[in-house]
Amino acid sequence: MNMLEYFRNWDDVVEFPKKHLIFNEMDSADYMYVILSGEVEVTLRGEPLGAELEGGIVGEMAMINNSTRSAAAKTLSKVRAARVNREQFKEIIVDNPDFALHLMQVMANRLRVADQVIAG
Repeated sequence: MNMLEYFRNWDDVVEFPKKHLIFNEMDSADYMYVILSGEVEVTLRGEPLGAELEGGIVGEMAMINNSTRSAAAKTLSKVRAARVNREQFKEIIVDNPDFALHLMQVMANRLRVADQVIAG
């Protein structure tokens, strides 16, 4: 799935400056973000889980289980992102199974890295 193409004309686009904390671990979660430009680092307990570039997703886990944030996300550069609320998230999942598969791949990769961080 081409995330940039899908979200190119998204109505709710936000901009964050460089070194901006988008969200922190345990924050409440109302949105996930699709990175349209820039770079975002995802961390767990201060340890990097990876960086998301254009087309990357951050904040997806909290959308799935209606929970608080399990990681933190901070911009490494100026970032433009499509902001997706819970209702929109569910609609996209229903309308686009490729999006759901992409989310599962992102989560699986992050969980593997998180396991390594936790194990030390």
